Amino acid sequence: MRIAVLPTGRMEWLALPSALNRLFPGHHFYSLPTQTEVESNKDIEFPVPSFTSCDVTGLAGRYCAADKLIERAAGAAIGDRGQDPADLVVILDDLEIANLNQPDAVIRIVREAAQRYLGSLAAGIPSKLSENIRSQHQVRHAEALRERVSFHLAKPMIEGWLFGDPQGHRRAGAQRSPQLMAATDHECFVTNDTNYDADLGTQCSRWHALSEQKKRKCCPAWLKPGIHRQIHPKAYLSWLCRDDGERTCSGYVETKGGAAALAALDWKALFQSNSHCGFARAMVHDIAHALNIRPPFAGLCSPQTDVGCAPPNRLLRNI
Repeated sequence: MRIAVLPTGRMEWLALPSALNRLFPGHHFYSLPTQTEVESNKDIEFPVPSFTSCDVTGLAGRYCAADKLIERAAGAAIGDRGQDPADLVVILDDLEIANLNQPDAVIRIVREAAQRYLGSLAAGIPSKLSENIRSQHQVRHAEALRERVSFHLAKPMIEGWLFGDPQGHRRAGAQRSPQLMAATDHECFVTNDTNYDADLGTQCSRWHALSEQKKRKCCPAWLKPGIHRQIHPKAYLSWLCRDDGERTCSGYVETKGGAAALAALDWKALFQSNSHCGFARAMVHDIAHALNIRPPFAGLCSPQTDVGCAPPNRLLRNI
């Protein structure tokens, strides 16, 4: 089967197909937009933007980046841009700290976007076409979304997965060992590192040498305003890769070390506990369901994105 991954981050765009290919050998995983699209069009929106960096309740009823994800996913499932239709399209976005306690609100925004997309089809079909053709067009797109497009979440963000792999932080470039709350679900990420908590960036010599404007632009991840550093896996990974000689005070680069760690992700370690990482497991179970095979890892899936808990009026495979 041909399975397209539509992520909102470059790390996932670069590495998630490789990670999934190891988990589901014999199938073709690829990212959207495709490598060919990116290389041939410098103006392409790449990656398709996230909509979860803010409190999503403010997006209710409004066209937003979730609409762009649905439009791109539907096109891939139908087979636009001269490409064969994908057998499955997996949209993946970070839940983010801003929405940590409201995944249901995120799902509602995606459903609204899907409804708007189907409504726009009806409005955009030329009236001169027969009612039968217009109906077939709408049904075809609705079926493509419902049968071949899924929406999934990385909670709170993709870097959280890397901490589920005992070697993930090393592959990402960290020279320090993480200190996390014992037996914590990596989707409920919490650090227990007093040195990290106390670091105010006083040793970041190159960053301090920058102009005020550049200092704001290159601010170390764990020092950014409102970062909630103890529950922010990307900020912590950046700190574990701390390099006082770098402009950002860190050697962590998500498209390099992050991508390398994700491509080599130890899925077995990530899903070691049957009750942890329910959102990530829901994605894996969904892909297994589409392939008509037994999921490689048993355990609980988060009901918001579990294909087995999809509502009767679902608009996508799982929501």
